[in-house]
Amino acid sequence: MPYGYTSYMEREGYSTETITSYVKTVRAFFKYIDMKYEKNKEVYEITPKDIKTFIDSCLNEGHSKLTCNKHLSILKSFFDYLWQKDKVASDPTVKIKRLVVEENKKTEITYQQLLDIFPDILSNPSYSSLRKAIYVLTLKGLRHSEFQFKKDSVIDMGDSITIKLKKHEINLTDDAAEAFLNYYFESQFNGTPYVFITKKHDSTSVPIEIMSLYAHINAISNDYGLSTKLNLNMIRHAYAYYLYKQKRYTIESISTILGIKPASAAQLVKISMDRYQ
Repeated sequence: MPYGYTSYMEREGYSTETITSYVKTVRAFFKYIDMKYEKNKEVYEITPKDIKTFIDSCLNEGHSKLTCNKHLSILKSFFDYLWQKDKVASDPTVKIKRLVVEENKKTEITYQQLLDIFPDILSNPSYSSLRKAIYVLTLKGLRHSEFQFKKDSVIDMGDSITIKLKKHEINLTDDAAEAFLNYYFESQFNGTPYVFITKKHDSTSVPIEIMSLYAHINAISNDYGLSTKLNLNMIRHAYAYYLYKQKRYTIESISTILGIKPASAAQLVKISMDRYQ
């Protein structure tokens, strides 16, 4: 990635999945530009029209407006970085607006619904300790990369459990702590330093992959008759909305709870408010 953008994202604590997604979009953009102009165009030569035609090409290829808006957000982040580093005289994306998405789908699952089924999930005799532990942590709004913590990140406080993640801590008490500990003790024999793992076809084990997580939370969606399949992003937004509207937490408190910057917490809450209202 040119001009140290990948290193910048790593220093800022972006997840591996996010960095991969950003790199993929930026490379796709410059590949499009190179093919269009039949030459390698320097970043300072990029114009707003180049950005717009790239987004149009994505639409023409059948990408949804949501996906195109994601590409635009990534390019905005990339060129803002270049502008801050004085690599471009002006940001070509700054006046380009996101595409209007006609269909405004509201999230149908509330955080309270997730809390309501929590006791039943923990007492479900057909569920593994792994599935129960995953559900415990999804209710804390964890992203996929945050599930990839090591065993030495877990501290048993006697009456509670503390999990030290990269940018924040998770505290578990009562039934949630007990459910997590049941699986944590089992994980001591998985042959890796990680609590949650995915076993590959070649019998190797890696930090848990996102599809392994989704296999469990999708099963919960089906078993408990939820109106839509769960995903980590949906639960994270529901949690943010619950903390802000129901618990009356401040943006600063939410940023601490989720381990993100206050500006990111404010944006998360804003999006959540739009979804639920």
